[in-house]
Amino acid sequence: MKEDYQKFTAKGASLVVVAPHTPDKVLEYWEKEKLPMLGVPDEGGKLAALYGQEWKLLKLGRMPAIFVVDQRGELVFVHFGKNMADIPNNDSMLEVLDGLND
Repeated sequence: MKEDYQKFTAKGASLVVVAPHTPDKVLEYWEKEKLPMLGVPDEGGKLAALYGQEWKLLKLGRMPAIFVVDQRGELVFVHFGKNMADIPNNDSMLEVLDGLND
């Protein structure tokens, strides 16, 4: 999403990444990678648990999950990854945002 960050924000989206790490680790990684989106540490997994995000030890940890929340605070899109590479591409996510404006 980093490479298309401007496309997302142009559609009025705010991108927030919840990371399973300490605040220091998140800050270090965000600065190193120059990530423009907000990074939220979730070392203990409380946020992940609230949204039903899975943890699979044999698949290297927390499975990817994407949530789109509209301006009313309603969950309008959910994707739970089956493995670490199971993430919708940016174009499909931009289409989800376009659907909110219809």
